[in-house]
Amino acid sequence: MSDGAVLAIAGVVCLILGGIALVYSLSLDSAVRDLNSALQCQRGIQVTDCREQRPIEVTGVGTGRYGEVNAVDFLDDGSPHESHLAFGSKDTSVLQPGASGKATRWHGKYTNLDVGGIDFVTDENPVGQQRLPMLIAVIGICFALVLWAASLAWNIMNRRPTNQG
Repeated sequence: MSDGAVLAIAGVVCLILGGIALVYSLSLDSAVRDLNSALQCQRGIQVTDCREQRPIEVTGVGTGRYGEVNAVDFLDDGSPHESHLAFGSKDTSVLQPGASGKATRWHGKYTNLDVGGIDFVTDENPVGQQRLPMLIAVIGICFALVLWAASLAWNIMNRRPTNQG
């Protein structure tokens, strides 16, 4: 098998993986639209599709392999909860035990934590769930195009002259 064919096959694999990630990301679109269009809950009015702001107190943080904060333990109305932060870098220095803030609760899930004026998207937020697969999709599809261009260039540069005679 020629190097050009290997590049083309690698491009197909990247396209397939990027396409799968794109389909998954697009499948979250309706949940993203629902969350973004949900209104703030009003006291005394029972609506199931609203975003509720709840006061919280941070009781602890979980760190990952490289020391980054990836989980927040907090009290919501005296009940302990844990939320994992979504992909993305933010200044997590405000996430200290004893810090207070607000949690956004939507459909029974904590979608955002606002501590020290910094909004942290959790892994239960459809917007946060959509970001990484979309990034993978764009990278995969673009990488496929680059590999196919490299395959074409390789094949043109290594074309063998035909004997005419």
